[in-house]
Amino acid sequence: MIRCLVITACLVAATVVSNAQFNIVPGGKPLVLGKDTLCFRYDLRGGDTLIYAVNAMDSVDVESGQRFAKFRSEIMHVVCDSVSSNGLMHINLRLVSATERHVNGKDTSVRTSHPWIGRRQYIGIDALGHRAYARSDNDTAATVAPGGVFQPMLLPIIDTACGRQQQSWLSQDTILLVENAVPQPILLQQNFWRVLDHFDTLGRKTQRIQYTQTGNGAVEIQSRGNSFHTQSLLAGYGLVTFDREWNVIIHQFATVENKFTMTIPGGVQVKGVHQTTEMITLWELRSADPRRRWVSQGQPVKRSTTKH
Repeated sequence: MIRCLVITACLVAATVVSNAQFNIVPGGKPLVLGKDTLCFRYDLRGGDTLIYAVNAMDSVDVESGQRFAKFRSEIMHVVCDSVSSNGLMHINLRLVSATERHVNGKDTSVRTSHPWIGRRQYIGIDALGHRAYARSDNDTAATVAPGGVFQPMLLPIIDTACGRQQQSWLSQDTILLVENAVPQPILLQQNFWRVLDHFDTLGRKTQRIQYTQTGNGAVEIQSRGNSFHTQSLLAGYGLVTFDREWNVIIHQFATVENKFTMTIPGGVQVKGVHQTTEMITLWELRSADPRRRWVSQGQPVKRSTTKH
């Protein structure tokens, strides 16, 4: 069983996503929005499919002496099933392909399949990314995503819509990371956000915002009748690029350091550090609206004739 504190956090997270924000400005006075104001929000339409390419590197160093690295290439589908009248976007996430090169000293192996491929996770988010609900397609089939239980969020919670360039704010959230594992990891995070600037890339007009993350996480995995409980201390950074016309993430650089303590059967504790760095790029936007359809130049995305 997860310890009492973690159970309490789980009950809170399962019923409501808590959040708070504080504007950090000189002298404590609110900044007046002006010409240098940038606004960020998610605007997915019913039927939209966003196809992201994820290129990542993981480094795992266990105190017992085990050390290895992983180099991952993945394709993620983010599908907006519908949008409620109150603006809540009902989204399903699915890993459709994953290739992993595992390096352990002089030994190298390649993996082209993973049990997380094809699994669906369902979340409901508002325009700022706050989650109204989060669930998996199968809560009884324990599995972990290739990037681990606390890899960076594909759709981070930006919490505040608008700010002047270099304006900052602090947000706090409790999240069930259904997109990372079953059972769902619990993350209590605090992000320090800063508005950056306009930045054109991939042939699109974009704007950037960055965050610095600290957090505590916990998850308990059951495997073959055994219980593996993990607690983590997280420190991360993300640079998020939004398309100014579509209001979706077109590129994201994210890195996180996960200092974990895993308690294995017999009460033995295993400590280590898992460092993850990801480059996430929008390859294609499929939409019922022809004006929103787009394929990144040079990306080998094949259009599918099947519904997603």
